[in-house]
Amino acid sequence: MLADLCPNVWLDTSSTNRWMRYDGLDLRTVFARSLDVAGAGRLLFGTDSSFFPRGWHGEILDQQATALYELGLKAGDAQQILAGNLEQLLAARGPGELKL
Repeated sequence: MLADLCPNVWLDTSSTNRWMRYDGLDLRTVFARSLDVAGAGRLLFGTDSSFFPRGWHGEILDQQATALYELGLKAGDAQQILAGNLEQLLAARGPGELKL
């Protein structure tokens, strides 16, 4: 709801994808809803590799890229989500301006 009401709110895709065990949703459904609300221009791929020793898991990228492909997303929109949006967001900020 927040992303729908506030155009300056971005969504990220970081997840272990384990939530699918409980909520009865799948990546395609979640991505479709997110794209409807925020569009490809406000979605950021997130690696969810935030703590040791878990580290990078390429299968999460593979699962998310597959879901975007299965939704019929154009290659340019997928590229935005998987890399371009973050590059654009960071480029729009000067050094030290990005507050997390």
